[in-house]
Amino acid sequence: MQFRQKVSSKRSNEFFKEFLHGVWNPKTKDWHDIIEDLLYISRRRINNKFVLFRLQLSILTDIIRNVEGIDAYKRRLYRLTNDKERNLVSEKSYNDEVKFINSEIYGFELINRALKEVVDGIVWRLFKYNRAILYLLADKEPIDSLRLDKGLIETLYELGDIFLGPGNIAIINDISNFLRIGDITKIENDGNIELIEVKSSRKQRGRRIQRQKQNMCEVVEFINTGYKEYDDTKLLLLDSNIRQVHYLQNLLDSIKRSQVKGYDSILIGDYLILEISNHDKIDNPKKMIEYFEDKHELIRKSWEKKSDVLIDSFFVEKLEYSKNYIPYSILPFHEEICANIIMGKVMIHGLLNVSEIFRKIEKAGWEIVNSLLLKTATELNGLSNNEKHNIPILEIRKENYILRVPSNYLYKLIYELWSPGTMIKVIEETYVKRQSNNYDGYLINFLDDLRIWK
Repeated sequence: MQFRQKVSSKRSNEFFKEFLHGVWNPKTKDWHDIIEDLLYISRRRINNKFVLFRLQLSILTDIIRNVEGIDAYKRRLYRLTNDKERNLVSEKSYNDEVKFINSEIYGFELINRALKEVVDGIVWRLFKYNRAILYLLADKEPIDSLRLDKGLIETLYELGDIFLGPGNIAIINDISNFLRIGDITKIENDGNIELIEVKSSRKQRGRRIQRQKQNMCEVVEFINTGYKEYDDTKLLLLDSNIRQVHYLQNLLDSIKRSQVKGYDSILIGDYLILEISNHDKIDNPKKMIEYFEDKHELIRKSWEKKSDVLIDSFFVEKLEYSKNYIPYSILPFHEEICANIIMGKVMIHGLLNVSEIFRKIEKAGWEIVNSLLLKTATELNGLSNNEKHNIPILEIRKENYILRVPSNYLYKLIYELWSPGTMIKVIEETYVKRQSNNYDGYLINFLDDLRIWK
């Protein structure tokens, strides 16, 4: 594959009620079947260029309309705030209206994130699940909002020209979370990739367009050579043969059980509790919470007795940090279940025992040097924000080699259900590679991803 550039955790009943209301409201419910159908088409018609062209235009149109809806609600909120300041609206009416507006805005934003998840699945399939390259292409800030303007129209003309060519496929970058360099990414018949910047782009002017061109040059060189000083760091692209062990089947089985009674919970090893709730089936939130609290009471108490450090996250929160993890649109599940997860119809909460993971790392021969997660509240209160920022999530040592473990390694134990053994194997591989060269870090492409994702 060659790249080129072109310039052209304590919970309450109220907590779950609020969370479910924010994620699964009438607006998102109406969209669920659409997202499921888009997932179905994107998976089964990945080699049909005409379908991919039409699919992108449909998604692009929906995103633009949703942005217009968000803008309208923000204007409504601005007028409402002015009315309140002039005492033209009561406190209760104001609070009720603000709550409604924020819920509608959140719904539009969730739908747009879901639409981009569909496109991200297409991108991962076209790139043969090469997460190292996709991370590079995503490692830039996205545009604020996508709107119909002259630059976008020029981009669409370019897109049409590409699809009219023999065999070529292209993606509009702004409707994906992973394509943030240039305006269009073109995939040619031979598998080569071309990053295209449309000359009249709405996003870049003056000095900014020069920086965009420089970014394209750096990334293209990095991908083609496999190594470069990137953002003042010596990095190496590394193909890894590690066979990833994960617990996706356990999650799938739990989701299916939740479809019967509305909720389910499982313990993965001795370090992770997953809690799954299915909105359509929940008729008693209080009973659900009692179930979650009682289900793994013994292990919770053992963690508490050891004063273990825990972190938690809902799966839907992953949508905010897409470049570090797989899109849920490529999970090896049926399209309906993937849509349920993406749209928040099935809510998955993970509670990870970080201390237990650290103990496993120590058993593998590593010393825990430093970790922000191990700092006490008193220690954190005595630090400035800048000092906190400079403390690693996890820093470990073996012999004279010190490694800062990325935070996404820990969260992959939740979002991708990596086994701790897989994470430790990745750390060990980095250690071995580091002995033979002087690179500061690695971007790892797991060849095994081809086996796992759909």
